[in-house]
Amino acid sequence: MSAVQELMRGLAKFDVLAYGGEAHRVGRQELARDESIKDTISSLSALAADVSNTGSVEIDRPTYNLIEVSRLFLEAQDYIMAQEKPRYEPYAAALVLRHILGIDGSHDLAVTRRKIWSVFEQKVKEQIAFDSAAIAGTADQEKVGFCPQVARARCEILQTVRQIIPVRTELRVCPSRPVDRSLLDVAGESTGTSAVRSLLVFPQTSCHDEVSFLHAIHMSECLFWGSLLFVQRTLAALHSGQIALALPLVIMASEFAAPLVKLFHSVRKMPPEHFLGFRDATGEASAVQSLSWQLLDAHMYGVIPEKTEALSAAPELRRVLLLATPSFVPLVEMMQHLGGSAAEEAVHERVVELDHHLRGWRKFHEKQLAGRKDPGYLPPDAPGTGGTAGYGYLASQTLPPALRFDGCTQATPPKKASRSAATPH
Repeated sequence: MSAVQELMRGLAKFDVLAYGGEAHRVGRQELARDESIKDTISSLSALAADVSNTGSVEIDRPTYNLIEVSRLFLEAQDYIMAQEKPRYEPYAAALVLRHILGIDGSHDLAVTRRKIWSVFEQKVKEQIAFDSAAIAGTADQEKVGFCPQVARARCEILQTVRQIIPVRTELRVCPSRPVDRSLLDVAGESTGTSAVRSLLVFPQTSCHDEVSFLHAIHMSECLFWGSLLFVQRTLAALHSGQIALALPLVIMASEFAAPLVKLFHSVRKMPPEHFLGFRDATGEASAVQSLSWQLLDAHMYGVIPEKTEALSAAPELRRVLLLATPSFVPLVEMMQHLGGSAAEEAVHERVVELDHHLRGWRKFHEKQLAGRKDPGYLPPDAPGTGGTAGYGYLASQTLPPALRFDGCTQATPPKKASRSAATPH
């Protein structure tokens, strides 16, 4: 039996729905005490890594994708099972989501855009369905800390989020297809719908709002990656003098950033005591470790000096520091180099809109979620979960001045390398 055949056999035996059901029932923290589950995941993870690393002539494109989704899922679970303190990427299955979105693939940008919006909408609908089932009393499991008023308020906000999604192409599975149970079937389902539904949400505890928290992380990751892809393309267009091309690109970047504040309004409905009920179980997992956000922030504003230490301390984020060079000019600074043509003014206006969305999200995160006194999501004198100073870390960061659009941009000569366009964020 070849390694690929052995892996497929193991994936076919792994009941991912049963594993997920237990994780929701008792929490993954408790599930990690089961040596049988730990051994199964560890051996399958090692086998998937070996097959992925060595490659094989037996592997066609669909099979390769199946193996990669399985490998990323298993590695995240293996890390959580083996480590006392989770980190962001394995806790939120962020690398699985990134693969599903096709961020590193060679797809046409329009295809990737539709895929990201489709996954985002699926996650919004899943969260609404999760809360709605609990409200109606039809949920599969009764979870800790459920509050109908919180769930209703969250659903109302998420319904408004759905209304501003610009692309309505949803992921779909053939109606006659049965619900996938094995990891082989879930990872191999071609649209990615089954993987989004079954391979991303594995709470550490049995708290109802931790599931909602994980859904919000996945929605945010979709928006960060989507906005980043189009900010990067906007920068490339501006560097090459393609002003007309830059305009639709920055518009689409702004579309991805637009729901961020409203999404975090839904997170804010979670009472602080609910968050504190599962916070310790998340270990070192923190949005500070989100590569998509840190790259987006750096491409917009440069690498902010106050973030250097945090970026250096997180292995998954050190690549962001590569942007801390004199040759890198972030989008906000790039606006200083535009002239006053109608096309350039149109780009400038849209970048101002994008800047407004991202600053609004940062400020909401800083004041409403990380603030120490109100709303109290951090215990007194507690650091942030990512090892930062929490609110102090966020409040200390100094962005470039906010952009304004008055209908008349003015070109200025490029700055010399001393500015922190590329000084760490």
